[in-house]
Amino acid sequence: MKKTLDKKKIIIIAAVILVVIIGIVVALLLRKNSISATTMRVIRYEGSVSLKDDGVIKTLRENLRLNNGNEIDTEAQSLVSISLDETKVVTVDETSNVNFTQNGKDLNLNLTKGSLFFDVQKPLAADENFDISTSTMIVGIRGTSGWVSCVDGVESFILTDGHVHIIGTNPVTGEVKEADINPGQRVTVYLYNDRTEDSIMFYIEDITERELPEFVIGILRNDTVLLDRVIAATGWDKNWILGIEEEEPAVVEPEPEPEPEPEPEPEHEHVYSSEVTKPATCAATGEMTYTCECGDSYTETIPATGRHNYTSVVTVEPNCVLPGVMTYTCSVCGDTYTEAIPATGEHDFEGGDCQHPMICTVCGAEGPLGEHHFVLITHPAHTHMEQNWNAPGKPMVTVVDTPEWSQMECEHCGKPQNES
Repeated sequence: MKKTLDKKKIIIIAAVILVVIIGIVVALLLRKNSISATTMRVIRYEGSVSLKDDGVIKTLRENLRLNNGNEIDTEAQSLVSISLDETKVVTVDETSNVNFTQNGKDLNLNLTKGSLFFDVQKPLAADENFDISTSTMIVGIRGTSGWVSCVDGVESFILTDGHVHIIGTNPVTGEVKEADINPGQRVTVYLYNDRTEDSIMFYIEDITERELPEFVIGILRNDTVLLDRVIAATGWDKNWILGIEEEEPAVVEPEPEPEPEPEPEPEHEHVYSSEVTKPATCAATGEMTYTCECGDSYTETIPATGRHNYTSVVTVEPNCVLPGVMTYTCSVCGDTYTEAIPATGEHDFEGGDCQHPMICTVCGAEGPLGEHHFVLITHPAHTHMEQNWNAPGKPMVTVVDTPEWSQMECEHCGKPQNES
């Protein structure tokens, strides 16, 4: 009986150990699935695509996991799609470069050249952040899709659904601008490094499906769920994006009597005349409208001229030793700059007299002697002795009485007014 009980205990203990082992295996499998579901990985690539990990080029393959700091380069006629997690996919276009930075739930993609399309199918949680940045702008992604481009020095962005907030920074002046973008809008960033205000400008415009890049159209055609979401947000023509031409219903009519075939009319060739419908200024872009006689028209952006219309005002007058200031102000945008006006070198002398120099009232420099100050001087009557030398060697002393007399004399040196 005791041996039977011991055998049952052994069976129970073995069963418990087996259950524990199974639980551990299940937990590990669940953890593995959880990790793979939140890890960046390559899901598709075409052509020539390279991956750099800490500067080391790695062999690319599907389902390859990406690490923080990895860099992707695509050559011509190539692309790569990367799953950031179960609800976020980024597709990098040909001739593009992008860096991936991940810090916990903060994810940043830095596009240095080329373009990419992002599709975030589910709004981000409150503690998640997903940004796509270029040299001039940061696009804050929540639950959206869109296209970011950095080609030939022109940075632009198209929002296909959802809502984004863009922060733009001029890397030279440090000026920051912000804008909210709606579905179906394109924003282009312009930099003006010759000024500190409005040195970065956003040009925001509504576009149609016919203005989408071929890269974006290709992605929408291959994802009907995404396409329906974009059509609902923008109102674009779904059939045009899919390349489906609308066919008119066939009408059965009695066959007409055969007639001589008319000569085909020549195809209409557009001949456009141009008109400046919005002149460009030193700071703002303008618009050129091209119109054909058939009514067809299109517009082009005229770049800002950068040429200011300055008027000048002397804001600080120069003097004998100090330069002045001439201020120039643009009457269109208010841009200003200053130039120095050379000192005149001409003193403003005052004071002094025939024995003391004049002094400059501005800088205190000494000038020439001042003028005589003539006043009427009265000499009283007096008696004095005079010697007369009419006889050689025998002077004759004469007593002379001088009466009172007056004349104009300098009060400082005594010089009579009539002396030269």
